[in-house]
Order: sequence, then structure tokens, then C-alpha cells
Amino acid sequence: MPDVPRAVFLSYASQDAGAAQRLAGTLHAAGVEVWIDRDELRGGEAWDAKIRRQIQECTLFIPLVSANTQSRPEGYFRLEWKLAVDRSHLMADDHPFLFPVVVDGTAEVTARVPIRFRERQWARLPEGQADEVFVQQVQRLLAGESVAGHPGSSIPWTPKPAVQSLARWWPWIATLILALAAGVWFARQHRFGESQHVPDKSIAVLPFTNMSDDKDNAYFADGVQEDILTRLAVIGDMEVISRTSVMGYRDTKKPIQQIARELGVAFILEGSVRRVGHKVRVTGQLIDARIDQHLWAKSYDRELDDVFAIQTALAEEIATALHAALTPQDVARLGTRPTDNVEAYDLYLQARGGWGSGLGTPEMLAHMQPLLEHAVQLDPRFGLAWLELANVHWRSYDYLDHTEVRFALAKTALENAVRLAPDALEVIVGEAEYLQAAGDPAGAAAQLARLVRLYPHHPSTLMALASGARDPREKLEFYQRARRLDPRNPELLDDMFTLCLSGRRYDEALELAAEADALFSVGTWRAAQVALIPFLARGSNGPMEAYLAQIPPEARHTDPNAIMALAAWAYTTGDAAGLVRLWEASGGRWRFAPETGRFDTIVVAQALIVLGEPERARPLLEKSRDQLSAALATEHGNYRKWHDLALIQAMLGDKTAAKAAEDQARQLASWMSFAMLRAWNGDKDGALAELARTIPISGNYSETNVYVLRHQIGLWPLWGDPRFEAILDDPKNNVPLF
Repeated sequence: MPDVPRAVFLSYASQDAGAAQRLAGTLHAAGVEVWIDRDELRGGEAWDAKIRRQIQECTLFIPLVSANTQSRPEGYFRLEWKLAVDRSHLMADDHPFLFPVVVDGTAEVTARVPIRFRERQWARLPEGQADEVFVQQVQRLLAGESVAGHPGSSIPWTPKPAVQSLARWWPWIATLILALAAGVWFARQHRFGESQHVPDKSIAVLPFTNMSDDKDNAYFADGVQEDILTRLAVIGDMEVISRTSVMGYRDTKKPIQQIARELGVAFILEGSVRRVGHKVRVTGQLIDARIDQHLWAKSYDRELDDVFAIQTALAEEIATALHAALTPQDVARLGTRPTDNVEAYDLYLQARGGWGSGLGTPEMLAHMQPLLEHAVQLDPRFGLAWLELANVHWRSYDYLDHTEVRFALAKTALENAVRLAPDALEVIVGEAEYLQAAGDPAGAAAQLARLVRLYPHHPSTLMALASGARDPREKLEFYQRARRLDPRNPELLDDMFTLCLSGRRYDEALELAAEADALFSVGTWRAAQVALIPFLARGSNGPMEAYLAQIPPEARHTDPNAIMALAAWAYTTGDAAGLVRLWEASGGRWRFAPETGRFDTIVVAQALIVLGEPERARPLLEKSRDQLSAALATEHGNYRKWHDLALIQAMLGDKTAAKAAEDQARQLASWMSFAMLRAWNGDKDGALAELARTIPISGNYSETNVYVLRHQIGLWPLWGDPRFEAILDDPKNNVPLF
């Protein structure tokens, strides 16, 4: 391969051509090869190909940032930035490639640039005037040398420390989604995105009616409806409401126009399926809900083997009626056949219907597994069936059969799915989730990047991006966009509620809880959190106490969720005696924080110590210590367990062991609060320093809300310390975090 020149690529908005030419001239005079469009951004395919090639081959990419780039939300320079950012993710974190230069007074913190730029060194060269120091710096970077910051730089030439989670890879995923999805999403005027107008190319595909004489064929009608919806959802020029949100309208008596208003769509598709032997009839009628007019009704009578052709034909008819522009990729996806074996497809639909009949139950999994195993025996190339089989094995591994054999079965099934259907949305999501759980955030991020590229408008993509976002504002924005397409998804509403609650946006959290309650029962534990909000916001006990008073006497010691709500309130308000009484009465049903997998008896031991009964606390702590030590032999990366082991060792008086376990936890999760641990280890100064560090930045209300902390049993060693009270009384420590 011929040597590629070690060149600088200058990227700029056309209005900054003067500054760009000036900087290029200075560098060129110093012997630096500079690639710059000197012909005033001509355009054309040949020119575009040349620019892309140069960005792939240059050694240093210098984007010029200015008031001109600020004022332009679109422009070819933004595509250049995106291409450079994409390339940077193939490089080591400490490899110098991106070098933003500000040519006027634009502030970095408000600059409209890719997040990746903010992780790199910046320089300020007014009007593109470069001094000798800057030129020498560029020369050293081109030579591959590490350099210190230029006097005009904002930060030194080092990337920010890596975060051990998907957040490390977030900036480039965010760049991809924002670039690919720009202009697709409609303006959202209300706080949580109630659209002021209904998009013209929006549709909801309601559950199909099963017209078969055999009512057990309902799974087949559901499968046909879901697959038509899935085909439509990948069309980039349409907005299709997710299946999660439409299934609540099965057998509804609501008028079509009301359904459309509730889902925010212009069109509704109703349909039915009748199956007799090897014949199938699928009907569909498309309704313009804005004027309550039936546009057309279609009926397809085919052999069962032609069911995929029916789905494709209906989807194409709908796209045509909505005047949706179809790309070649859209056309190819619409014609996809997941399998050529209709019997395997039927088994797959039967199994897929099982997810709604008792998620995670042994009976449901036992029903699904043989169906899917038979499906892949009939068609070993049926990628989606392999994925569903992998999901069944993962669910069994998590809840029923935590063995190496089960893990291997799940992994093999997933690998087959990835090999056979690598571009299927469900497969990409499944692989990303597996890689993240397996401790490979880079691999997971790569899959999410593919998801963004292939399915930028899909709610699954937006939910995944929200999960990976570090900035809570970006996280909320992605949730809001996902909600446009999935407005009745309880998981989505719950995630938004949790985000607002952790961000101390209490009014918004209450609004979301009210919406969720209007759609479906929020459950005992979530209802308890809603009742807790006035306490978190203002320290008002009344609503929470009124809520707990409504729990029936028989449920107080038998309903695990009721026990958890009562225990959490006793722990928060410092009622050590009440917590111990609840524990004693609950027996094997005791729960405190099961969602984190932590040992619930730690809080009981703390309460016993507060009550002056350390002799009763010791055996509980020793048992939990032994359990945690055994668990950490195979879960070395579990930061919560390391933290809790350190806390137990501190409560048992072994400061050395407590410090060793704390060091392990800090290596894994330096961001978490270690205030409780420090307090029980006799380090009040350290505990107070931890609180001062985490309260202004952390949204975990159990660790940082001033009203929760004031009387929390876990901070008993700090009770009465005036410095502790001063931190809690500071008004700025309970303001919204974003």
C-alpha cells in the first residue's frame, strides 16, 4: 500500500472560509500538508467522495467552531464532523485525531458540536491566526508525539477517564442518532411531549380479530398483526405506534377517532384473520381517523404458505396510501421472509404468544421451549426462532436454572440468531443486551450504533439510547421521542418516572405517575414512591403516612410489597423499633431492597444497634458477611456487594477488612456514595465529605435526598452532628439536578 501523507483536514462552515484559508496558509508555510476545499464548497458526487476519502486518510482532523457553525443546525460541515467522529471510535482513546479550533468568542460549553469534541483538546485562534506554538503542536501531533496543551487551549490533550459502563461509548452513539434522525421528530410543546399536531404519515395497527372457528388460533391472528406492524415500523418516512401501546385496544368499544386521538395518529388499520386448514384469509381496512373515513378495504385469500406475501402486500398498500417514500432498504425489509417453513413459523408464533401469559413463570417457559426447539429443527436457518429460544434460555437461567448448561444453551442460540439474521432489529437488541451483561460495553455500543444506523426511528432504538445516555437531559429527550411511538408502554413511563424522581423533578414525576395510574395499576411499591414525593420535595410526612395507613392489617405481614413499603418508611424516618417489629412479624416474607440483590438483614442489624442490641445484630451481620464473600468469588465486578461487605465489616469492627472491600467498590463505582460506610467505620469527616460530594450531583434519593438522610437509620452515627445538619439545611442541596 502506498504511504498516505500525514495531512491535516480542515472542516469549516462556508462563512468561515477566510479563517480557514488563513490557518491553512500558516500551516502550509510550515511544511504541513493541509486538505481543504479551496473551491468554495462546490458539491457533487466526485467532490463528496473526495471529502469522505480525505477524512478517512487524514492524520489530524481540525474542525473550525464559530458563531457561524452555532447558527447553522444543518450543513455539510456537520456531516464531515460526524464522519470524523465515527472514525475516531476505531482509535485508542489517547490517540490524537480530533482537534477543535474556535476562531471567535464562541464558548465551548454551549458550542453545538458532537459530544466527542468536548472530550478532546481545544485551541482558540481568533480569525484563524495561528502562532508558532500552535504550529509546532500540530507538527508534533502529526508525528505521533504526545503534547501539552496550547496556551489557548481549554483542556490538556488527554481524553476524559473511561466510565465502566455503556456511558463511555455514549457520545458517538448520540452523535449518530442525532445526525440520522434530525428533522424526523416533531416539535413537542408540552413538558412530556403531547404533540400539537398529528403527523400525516402516522398509523396505529390495532389487534386483528381472530375469525377462525378454532379460537385457539388467536395466537396466529396476533402474529400476523405484529409482523405487519413490524414491517411498517422500519419505514423511515412513517411513524408507527408500537405494539405495546396498541394491544390495550383489543376488543375495545371506543370510537376510532378517540383511539387515534389517544395514540396521536392520523390513520388506523383494523384487520381480521380467518384460518381454515391450509387456507388463510386476511382482511384489512385503512381509516383516516382525522375525518373518520374508510379509505379502502382489502381481502387476501391465499394458501398458508403465502402469509408473508400477504403481510408485505398490506404493508406496501398502507405505505402507498400514506404517501410514504420507500428507500431501497425499506423495500427489501418489507419483502423479508423470516422462514420458508410455514410449520416452523406457526410454532414460532405459538411460542411468541407465550410471553403475554405469565412472564418468567416455569409453566410459560416449559410451554415455549419445545415449540421453539421444534421450529429450529424444521428450519435450522430461522434466525428469529433462534433468538426467541435464546430469550427463553436466558429467562430460565436468570430465574429457574442458573447453571452452566443453561447458559451455554442460551449463548449458542443467540450466536445462531446473530449468524442467520444479523440485521434484524430484535437480534441486534438481543446481542447488545448480552454483550453489556457479559462485561463488553464496547461490543454492546457497536451493536447500538448499528441499531441507530439501521433503525433510527424505532422506539427500541430510542429506549436503548436512553439507557446509555449519561446526560439526564439527553436521556429524557430520548424517552420523550420513544414515547411518541409508544405512548402506553408501562416500562417507558416507569423509566421516565424514575428519571424525574432521581433528578428531583418532583412535579413531573407526579404527572407521569398520574398518567400511568390512568392507564394501568401502578402497584403497591410504585404507589408508595408516589406518596413519598411530597416528603422528598418538602419533608412532608402526611401523604406517605396516610397511604401506609390504608394497607389492610392482613397485608402488613404477608404482602411482600407492602412489607417493603412499610420497612422503607420506618428506615427513612428512624423508627428502628418499628422496623425490627416488622421484620420479626414478617418471617420469610421480609423484603427491603430486592431489586438490587442486596442482603436485607443489614438494615435490621443497623436498627438493632441503634436500639442498643448489638448482640442480636452480630449473627445477622456474620451470616450476611459469609454470604457476600461467597457470592463475590463469582461476582467480582458487583460493586454493590463489595460496598455492602465493607459496610458489614465496619459494623463488625474490622476496619482493615472494611477498607479493603471499600477499595474494591471504589474501583468499580467511584461515583457512588460511601457516606454510610465511612460513618459506620468511625470516619465522620470522610462521611460528611462524601455527602458534600454526592448530594449536588447524584439523583439516588435514598443516598442524597436531604429529608431522607436526616433521620435515616443507616446514618445513625452522624445524628446530632452540627456539620451533618448544616449540609441538610443548605437549600441548594434539594434543587433539581437538570
